[in-house]
Amino acid sequence: MLYGKLTYGYVLQTYDSETGDCVEQQFVEDQRIERQDQAGLPIPDDQIEELANTEKECSFDMVQP
Repeated sequence: MLYGKLTYGYVLQTYDSETGDCVEQQFVEDQRIERQDQAGLPIPDDQIEELANTEKECSFDMVQP
């Protein structure tokens, strides 16, 4: 089964005050996570724990400017 894992959070951007350039950015994850099927419907609670236990780590690395 393919499903989506939505991780809420924020993007922290670091700027150079002399040039105005964005020099770095990173994703800061929140604790709020939702999983949904391919139709965008929430996955039932009784399936979430099993899915969470099988998920491999997926990096939130962002492309730097």
